[in-house]
Parts: sequence; structure tokens; C-alpha cells
Amino acid sequence: MPYSKTYLDHNATSPLLPEAAHVMNEVAQQAFANPSSPHWAGRDARILLEDARENLAQSLGAKPQEIFFTSGGSESNNAVIRQFLMKSGKQHLICSAVEHPSVLETCRILADQPNIDFTELAVDSTGRLDPEKLFTSIRPETVLISVITANNETGNLQSIEELRKLAHERKIPFHTDLVQAVCKIKLDLNASRVDYATATGHKLGGPRGIGLLYVKQGTPFQSLISGGKQERVRRAGTENVVLAVGFAKAVQWYLENRSKLREQFFLFRKSILREIEKLEGIFINTDLDNSLPHTLNFGCHGISAESLLISLDLDGIGVSTGSACSSGAMEASHVLLAMGLSRADAKSSLRVSWGWSTTATEIDFFCNFKFKSIFLRLCTNFFLENAVEQMVNAFEKKLNN
Repeated sequence: MPYSKTYLDHNATSPLLPEAAHVMNEVAQQAFANPSSPHWAGRDARILLEDARENLAQSLGAKPQEIFFTSGGSESNNAVIRQFLMKSGKQHLICSAVEHPSVLETCRILADQPNIDFTELAVDSTGRLDPEKLFTSIRPETVLISVITANNETGNLQSIEELRKLAHERKIPFHTDLVQAVCKIKLDLNASRVDYATATGHKLGGPRGIGLLYVKQGTPFQSLISGGKQERVRRAGTENVVLAVGFAKAVQWYLENRSKLREQFFLFRKSILREIEKLEGIFINTDLDNSLPHTLNFGCHGISAESLLISLDLDGIGVSTGSACSSGAMEASHVLLAMGLSRADAKSSLRVSWGWSTTATEIDFFCNFKFKSIFLRLCTNFFLENAVEQMVNAFEKKLNN
């Protein structure tokens, strides 16, 4: 059957692009050597690594010497934040309440250190940070402001340029997590004037295990991993040439096809919205006027997202709640709670995200048949359970009287 498996969780990971897989296979066979080795094989590997760096820099509006390879977005985010552990004196960090855990949890952990303070700024109902709140939270000892560009759970976008200007007016370095935004929106890192930016390959069809850290030329940076002198002494460890080349190829392919993909993604979202808005009790968490086109976060009052997710999974449809799982229990999303949703509504919310491999047939199958039928079944169960509970309560009340 053509509908046996439907993958709608691209914000977690996108399937590897065939173009990226092809070039990675070629490089794995040809450039097997350590790129730091001085002989011909090492030089061949080094050329491919630096070509990948240059291609990524050009795609993102950066200089090659400003791009450093890492193992992914989480390492890159940690590298930016944890460098302040190695600095003396009072350090004050600021980020929003809707950051990815690799930023938010890292800041919370560092705040346990006696010389580090941390301010977690509240957001509005769309998950956006008010520039005035940022301005009033800045202190003389503030050393970093970190705000995600595009939220991984809702797809909502922040006003990065305005926030960055506020930071620079007070001469404070500004970091943004671009993991979900790379290739999905137009980016020019040098023009944006951010000091640090982080990205990864596997959200857009590149391989897992490779990311990048952008450090604007002239911006101080202290390496988190010591050892060799790789990556201009910014990140010790033998570079993975195969993954770097695959990352660069995926970015190149995505940018070449971005206009067509964005048009298609908006149509997909419109199709899903048209169908789910017919259902009773639906609420939308994604800001449709200012968000990524390939992400939709929504819920239904009284219906467990965990039940929806499991039911869809049993029918071969992969989606996400966008929240972490702890000991097998689905936790309410910290992003949705920060946006003001009740715990019940946060636990009723699903994230559906699509990408380069998604077809119109898969979207139609999801919203016209499977989701509707599962939703109606769960609604029926919910109302039956409520009706039974009300009858039992009424009967117990009658007995007590």
C-alpha cells in the first residue's frame, strides 16, 4: 500500500537526501585519510573538508574562517554557553523561556555555579520575546544573550534583528540557535551581525552527527574541547570529512530548491488546517502569520496528544508532541507552558512537520482519513468516559443523600 508509512516529524530529523548520500559514499571511498595528516591522502581529505566549509560559509553569508564543525546543534549551543564557565568574575546569562533544552537546561545548570547568574525571560502567547523585557533584564555583568530564531516545537519566529540591536547597544554578545531556520528562511550571517550562531545537518536532509558553530570574526571564543589544534584550535578532534561534505551538499540542494519547497510547504499547511479546523475543540499553537511554513503545532481540548500520537503510529503515521519523554510519561511542553497554555492543553498538543521528502498524497492521507477517523474515535471515547463519570457521580450523590 502506498500509505503504509507516512513520516511527518521532519523537525526531529529529515531523511537523508539521495544527493547527500551519493556524495558521502564517494568521499568515504576516496578521502579516507585524516585531514590533519601531511601526506597526499591527508591533503586530499583536507581539500574536501575546506571545500565543504567554504560552501557552507557562502550559503550562510559567512566567511570560511568563521565556520567550525561540531557534532551537532546541541554541542554548538553548549560550546557557546559553557565557555563562560572558564571565565573569572561575575557572569550573567540571558535567554528566553522557549529555547531548545541544549540552551535552556545548560543555562540552568551553569546557574548553580557561584559566579554565574541566569535570567530566563517570559514570552507572550505566540512565544515571542518582548524587546522591552530584554532591555530591562540586562545588567553590567551580562555576558551573553541567547534567543532561538525559529522554535523547534511551534515554528514561530523571533524578532532577532531587533533583539540583537538591543544587545549590541549594551555591547553584549548575541547568540542565536538556527537549527530549524537554516535554509527554511533567508539567512545572511554577516549582515545579521550576530556574534554566535549554531546549526546542524539532519534537519534539512543532511547527515546526523555534524553541525556547525559560527563565531563572528573578532568575537572572543574559548574552546570547550581541548587536545589537538583542529578547527583553528576551536574544537579538538579529527574532523569527519564525510559528514561535512554531506552537510554542505544538503544545504546546497535545499537552497537551490527552496522557492519550490516553500510554496509546497505552505500548501501542505493550508490543506491540514482546512481539515482540522472542521473538528470541534481544535486550537492552533503556531502563529500562522510569522512562522516556518513546514511546522504546525495544534491540539484539541480534552484529547490526549499521547493517545493521538500512539493511534497515528499504529496506523503508520509518525508525528511528535514536541515534548520530552521522561520514564515513559509524556511531559507537557515547556514551550507551550511558557506561551500560557494550561498543562492540560499543552499535553493535548501535537507537532506535525514536513520536509523535502513529503508528498501531497501523504498529507491528504493524514488529514482526510487517518487523523479524522482517529480523532473522532478518541472524541467518542472521551465523551463516553465523561458521561459514565457523570452518571457515577450522580448515582453516588443520590446514595449519599
